[in-house]
Amino acid sequence: MTTPEAPTQKLYWDDPFATAFEAQARVSTFQGRPSLVLDRTLFYPEAGGQLADRGTLVVASNEGATEIAIVDVQVDDAGVIHHLRDEAAPALVPFAGVEPVRGEIERARRRDHMAQHTSQHMLSRALLDMAKAATVSARLGATSCTIDIDVPQVDEGALARAEDLVNAVIRDDVTVRQLFPTDEELASLTLRRAPKVSKGIRVIEVENFDVTPCGGTHCTRTGQIGVVRVVGVERYKGKIRVSFHAGARALADMRDKEQALTRLARELTCGPLDVGTAVERLRAESKGRSEALSSLRGELVSLLTDRAWAELPPKEGGTLVALLREGDDLPMLRALAGGLAARPDVVALLASIDRDTRDLLVVVQRGAQARFDCGAWFKAAKAQGARGGGNSERAEGRFPPAYDFDALVRSIQV
Repeated sequence: MTTPEAPTQKLYWDDPFATAFEAQARVSTFQGRPSLVLDRTLFYPEAGGQLADRGTLVVASNEGATEIAIVDVQVDDAGVIHHLRDEAAPALVPFAGVEPVRGEIERARRRDHMAQHTSQHMLSRALLDMAKAATVSARLGATSCTIDIDVPQVDEGALARAEDLVNAVIRDDVTVRQLFPTDEELASLTLRRAPKVSKGIRVIEVENFDVTPCGGTHCTRTGQIGVVRVVGVERYKGKIRVSFHAGARALADMRDKEQALTRLARELTCGPLDVGTAVERLRAESKGRSEALSSLRGELVSLLTDRAWAELPPKEGGTLVALLREGDDLPMLRALAGGLAARPDVVALLASIDRDTRDLLVVVQRGAQARFDCGAWFKAAKAQGARGGGNSERAEGRFPPAYDFDALVRSIQV
């Protein structure tokens, strides 16, 4: 076995499709957590934006075999790879020095990571070629993968061309190979980005397409990826973040979206490709109804305001107009309060019952000459369980269900 200080042999570089191996193990620690260190491993440690492999280690002893679930893998500054268990698992029984182990990684997780990582290299290359956008960072997450490109904006057409280019290279099924160039060989390569290390540089070459330094796990042919889809674009810290899916993730994403679109089309009684037209029609109809409702609301506010003003002539100091309006929504209460308070002496108290929560919705607004402080009144009402607030001229909020509206009326002194 190698000495404890020696870097762990990376079997995942020799064969990224291998899932089982044998090694020698010892107990160690990583950042205060117990770990297992092997002389060689197929487990890829979290690094370079790629998540770690998971799997099991089986330790044979005189008492029998013990299976250990590995939930995280990390590498220290010396290149030693630490295999970590769930922190809630029982404590490890100390090894008697070095013990033989059999390891097995999760095949589906490895294949997924290979597809995402190789796709990231290819999409970064395509974005540079089609959008003149260099990759500044990338993250290969458990559910989504992102590439941050060093441009303030990106054209949708350029994104589509980049996606098309990547998928064309996938269909060509070209070779993906790892290189360990000498300094002279490295100097002759046209790298997409500079190496992050100064020695032991490993380079991933997608045949006739991309050459990039990388230590991650990759496919050996582009056809193993299947398909790549750009699924989102957003501004992020002055740059553009591109989200993508590859392989099985892309298929699952497309299937989920197709099912959602099919359900929506069924509800709209149209074909999936006609959903956009149907939604535009509904939006236009909704806008027309909203405009008609706004007009009717204005007419109703005018009628109610005129009637209230006629029934309650102005009084010195202020005139309270209190109305409990069954079925009114908050916009109607606001409109009516504003209409009533257009008369300078009025203090308008409007309330309704929320259909869903049964809370008492309340809006209070004063006219220009009334001396009542709406915000202070609402602040005092919070002692009775009210939620909301406002300023001296206007306030609104909610009171608990079944709250006595008449008690609210009596609490307002104008």
